[in-house]
Amino acid sequence: MTVSELNLKAKSLLEAHFDDIALSGEISKITLHNSGHWYFELKDEKASLACAMFKGANSRVNFKPQVGDLVDLVGFVSLYEASGRFQFIAKELKKAGAGDLEAKFLALKERLEKEGLFDNAHKKQIPAHPEKVGIITSFTSAALQDMMKLISQKECFLAKFFIFNALTQGTSAPNSLIKALQKADLMGLDFIIIARGGGSREDLFCFNDEGLARAIYNAQTPIISAIGHEIDYVISDFVADLRAPTPSAAIDMCFLSKNDLAQSLDLLDDKFKNLMQNKLSSLQNELNSLQKLLKANSLSKIISEKLTHLNFLRHNFELNLSAKFEQGALKLKQCEQAFSQHAHFFEKSKAFVSLKKDGKTVLLEHLHKDDIITLHSQNLGKEAQIL
Repeated sequence: MTVSELNLKAKSLLEAHFDDIALSGEISKITLHNSGHWYFELKDEKASLACAMFKGANSRVNFKPQVGDLVDLVGFVSLYEASGRFQFIAKELKKAGAGDLEAKFLALKERLEKEGLFDNAHKKQIPAHPEKVGIITSFTSAALQDMMKLISQKECFLAKFFIFNALTQGTSAPNSLIKALQKADLMGLDFIIIARGGGSREDLFCFNDEGLARAIYNAQTPIISAIGHEIDYVISDFVADLRAPTPSAAIDMCFLSKNDLAQSLDLLDDKFKNLMQNKLSSLQNELNSLQKLLKANSLSKIISEKLTHLNFLRHNFELNLSAKFEQGALKLKQCEQAFSQHAHFFEKSKAFVSLKKDGKTVLLEHLHKDDIITLHSQNLGKEAQIL
């Protein structure tokens, strides 16, 4: 019997004996193919099962199934001949409500959010140029290999990396992650990356642990949560100081490559040179202004200005004095002329006599016989009587 014959026979037996099976579970993975067929995994607390629902059957479903949906299926068990994969072919699909894991996630998220564990006020700043960085993940994980490969490509030679091994899946994972985080938090690191690659919702559910969330919140070191793919969200994403869509994205976000760093240094150098040139030009202009001001207020200039003012005052004084002398000489000459005229008049009037009667000057024709008069010359006065 060939492999193909065995698979075909097993398929026939399964479809004959496991028909019209009612099945309930939570969707953990789903692919809505371009062909119109749906491929998904259904799980409970202990196991998972590959399922398919073809285009003709799913066209009767009145909603678009998503990860976390709790659904009721009716169908049959089959086997994919090409790979021998055991699968359930759904003929009917109904939504029973949110899955248990999703319900737990939403309830915990709401409670921690009300407590303030997600508030931006509590977020710590991620250093721009770290020197010591911790990575918490599984030593054997593909995520760690991707991160280290990217670190090598970027030539992050300025930072030293410390790897802390921890479980990243399963019921023991939260406690393992908490212990690794507590150990890393004591090492004085610049920040810590908690990383895990993609997986199903149940694979990532250990990062929805309340104890881990509180350990991240209470850590003294800034924490970056880099869990799953970009579309995956876990509680650690909300409580961490920074969320990275993927582990590799965490490295891209936090580290410049050697070439990027060199370019940044060149830009800083140019900026510094321009800043210094502008500062020097400003200082030179200020110095020139001070020199002009000093020159304008120099001692020699002050003395020169004072001498000029003094010469001006002396010149004005000499002009005023000369004018006064000329005015005095003119007045003296006028006085001399007036005196000369008075002296000439005085000389000529020596022989003149004035007549006064009763203290008043009178004319000769107004005098009568026996009038007593006074005769006045320039120097003498005598009384007389008219006969």
